[in-house]
Amino acid sequence: MALLPLLFLALSFFLPLWQVLSQGLKAEGRWTAARLAQLLSDPYVLHLLRFTLKQALLSSLFSLALGFPLGWLLARYDFPGKEAARAFTLVPFVLPPITVALGFILFFGNSGYLNRFLIGLFGLSSPPIKVLYSLWGIVLAHAFYNAPVFARFVSAAWEGLDPGLTEAARTLGARPFSVFLTVTLPQILPAILSAFALVFVFCFLSFAIPLALGGARYATLEVGVYLYARVYLDQGQAAALAILELVIALGLTYLYIRGGGIFTSRGQVGRPQATVKLFSRPRQLFWLPYLFLSVLVFLGPIGAVIADSFTRPWQGQGPTLAWYGMLFSPAQSPFIGGSPLASMALSLEVAGMTAFLALGLGILVCWALRRMRSVLLEALLMAPLAVSSVVLGLALLFAFRRPPLSALASGPWSIVLAHTLIVYPLVVRVIRPLWQGLDPALVEAARTLGAGGFLAFLTVELPLLSRGILVAGAFAFALSMGEMTAVAMLSRPGLVTIPLAIYHFLSARRFGAASAMATILILTTAGAVFLWEYMGRRLLRGQA
Repeated sequence: MALLPLLFLALSFFLPLWQVLSQGLKAEGRWTAARLAQLLSDPYVLHLLRFTLKQALLSSLFSLALGFPLGWLLARYDFPGKEAARAFTLVPFVLPPITVALGFILFFGNSGYLNRFLIGLFGLSSPPIKVLYSLWGIVLAHAFYNAPVFARFVSAAWEGLDPGLTEAARTLGARPFSVFLTVTLPQILPAILSAFALVFVFCFLSFAIPLALGGARYATLEVGVYLYARVYLDQGQAAALAILELVIALGLTYLYIRGGGIFTSRGQVGRPQATVKLFSRPRQLFWLPYLFLSVLVFLGPIGAVIADSFTRPWQGQGPTLAWYGMLFSPAQSPFIGGSPLASMALSLEVAGMTAFLALGLGILVCWALRRMRSVLLEALLMAPLAVSSVVLGLALLFAFRRPPLSALASGPWSIVLAHTLIVYPLVVRVIRPLWQGLDPALVEAARTLGAGGFLAFLTVELPLLSRGILVAGAFAFALSMGEMTAVAMLSRPGLVTIPLAIYHFLSARRFGAASAMATILILTTAGAVFLWEYMGRRLLRGQA
């Protein structure tokens, strides 16, 4: 069973990655590091590296500043809609990054909703907020995406603390702020450091947001690989830059995994933390500015996308569906590779096949790791998790030029393969803990009754894992629907998915059409997650 996913990865991942290494480290038929040395002496590449590290650090710090209070709020206070707020922290994980970039342009842009409101309110002659197409625009968008990571880490760690330690400090005369600094913060610091390391990796490997909000001037290493491969058509430089990025990304990932032991809280969990009703005391009014800022950052951009799809350029005439109708006009064909129905059908087809293949591959990997406890095997089977989407797309771009993968280059299977490699490790992350938590006595009972290993899996383990499999399938579908990076590397005329069509509209400054396509993508992704969740609940009720 372990050989099946290993063989698949050997052909679709390790062999293409080897071709990237060969392209970047070979010159005139021999292995050499000359291209890498030349790359490290290039002022433009050094600028890319410095800017990537700088924006990742600033984005992580800003995400911490925005996400820590939200985690504090969820852990310590009760308020109407608390569960909805907790569930909302998952929204950025299923929202396509290109949609977030579009939302920030529409809401925070010079002529965006927020600036138009402030100009009308105060009678200003110029927009007061100018953050887009700059470093701070990228940082703000990354904070939207990653602040929920801090919120979930902090709230989970805070809710698991033993309140007896806090009460003991209070009885010894410590003030609330002193209790936080000397008792609470040291206990939740491991969770904060883990979240910071993870967010830094996410921001370092970000692609769609820097591409849409920064362009070539504020490009990151990810964007640089794309520009060299698809714009400058310099495959050697693209491969060498991909190797440089891969080495740094693997180092950061190793530090994060290695730090898992250091960043693990060793406090004992006592009775549940007591919560306080929000705004029950006058001093709690200090939460109002934060809540106002959070609504602006989290709800403003997405609301702007949906509102813009029904208003532009017909402001003042009420809601309209004109932009949705214009998507079907022949004038939009160059941006969406034909008709919008073809683009939507391709996205649904790719996402459906990706979810199916990722579930099958993920279950095989979980099966193998459950029965063969090997660090080397786990590292091999989960290797795509440490490779960015741009590097993976470049590897497949090289691999599709020659057998055996050249047969997949002409149709949507090239995108399906890339998306499967991107999302199946996340499927494993969802299913594997559930599988490890099953009572082995249930399988042993089935075996004593004469069931073989595969039959015991089908009749005992699979039904118990069905809820996790449905959730994993929902996330695989949603992530595939919104994934643009690999598509941008592998796209050809007539092979345009919804996220890539949104980027094409955005590049051409057709914001109304981009908003209409983005709204369709948001509704499709949310509908898929809701459908899978609904099916999962029905299945659970049937099993009960």
